Amino acid sequence: MTDYNNLEDSQLITNVRQDAKAFDALYHRYLPRLYRYCLQRVSDTQQAEDISAQVFFEVLNGLMNGNYHETGNFAAWLFTIARRRVVDHYRQPEVEQLQESHPIHPEIPQQVEDFDEKQQLLTILQSLDEERQELLRLRFAAELRFEEIALIVGRTTAAVKMEIYRTLDQLRIHWEQTYGK
Repeated sequence: MTDYNNLEDSQLITNVRQDAKAFDALYHRYLPRLYRYCLQRVSDTQQAEDISAQVFFEVLNGLMNGNYHETGNFAAWLFTIARRRVVDHYRQPEVEQLQESHPIHPEIPQQVEDFDEKQQLLTILQSLDEERQELLRLRFAAELRFEEIALIVGRTTAAVKMEIYRTLDQLRIHWEQTYGK
């Protein structure tokens, strides 16, 4: 019996047509990163789940129909599809969403402080242009390597590294100047 969790992506892709467990291993390997990326982009758990499901459905179809060429990088292909689905999401007319009520917890004071810091960071992040925000999402929410990000955005690995490091340095300076922390 094959332990699919220990196989490389390329080995799993080769086995997808013969064994559903190979796709299951790919799914579980990439779902947390893909979901975090989608959630960062749409800021709604249900929509992030829906987009993640759409992406994996498209990936499965692509693998079964031979649309994925093994010379490529699987993670880059997966997140390229995810970027496209997020763009499609924003092209659709907005549907009013019902807001869920959240129960009150005894940890509220710490949660408020944490929330304030997160809001401050979010404000700084939103001041970045969309390209820099996307690079940070791919690096930190999706946990992609620089090489994978370069494939997705069509730039060199060195250019991606430099842009991410410059952006992080810019964020650090802005944070220190604004909040003195």
